[in-house]
Amino acid sequence: MIIDINAYLGNWPFRRLPATTSDEVVKLLDRAGVDIAVVSSLNSVLYADTNEGNLELIEEVRNYSKRFIPFAVLNPKYPGWAEDLAQCVESGFKGIRLYPQYHNYLLDDEDCLKLVSEASELGLVISIPVRLRDRRGRHWMDSARDIGFHEIEALATKSPHVKIVILESRDVAKSSLVNHENLYFEISRMPSVLQEMPELIRSIGPSRLMFGSGVPLKYVTPAILKVKHLREPEEIKERILWKNASDLLGLGIQENKT
Repeated sequence: MIIDINAYLGNWPFRRLPATTSDEVVKLLDRAGVDIAVVSSLNSVLYADTNEGNLELIEEVRNYSKRFIPFAVLNPKYPGWAEDLAQCVESGFKGIRLYPQYHNYLLDDEDCLKLVSEASELGLVISIPVRLRDRRGRHWMDSARDIGFHEIEALATKSPHVKIVILESRDVAKSSLVNHENLYFEISRMPSVLQEMPELIRSIGPSRLMFGSGVPLKYVTPAILKVKHLREPEEIKERILWKNASDLLGLGIQENKT
């Protein structure tokens, strides 16, 4: 069993993607052996009204209810986000993704703190990509910043009851982020199984690490290999591959189907 906590559907205007629709992404997941993927709309990142992308996404995943878990993209600076949040809960979204680097706010902004708090009270998980693209390969018009640790820590400190998954993170093992028990970390950007992942397991335990790939912005296989070659017991690998995500999302999966 593999649950990918970091996947997307939709288009990215700055490059051609190998898959954009649910049918196409499912083929990539099948090829890599991924059973379930948490997805959000790439379209929503750059739409003026992020909820338009959420509505597209919920229709796109309708025929794959056992394969995709939808996360909504919301912008706390957009008027009417509270109504959009309520609509997303009614539509079956299980979490939200925030993009302060594209929507021009800080994570500890009062509007963001209010959105995060309300979403958490509604049972939603919060996820935040540190980045979407490596700045070395970005189009010149994609000038979004990478989110700094200080900004993440400010949010975690001011919202200690909120469960937050940090996507595309790296170099966190020696940072103060590990001290915040409401923070979870996705592995796709971590540089080597011989370095950060083992160190994180020693410092925070295996229960706050989660498998993610970034598909279709990135390939799935490198993330799988990081876990496969991790010099840890199989139980720890299973926690990373699916158990931690299942527990956080309340999926109730009891055992590895394989």
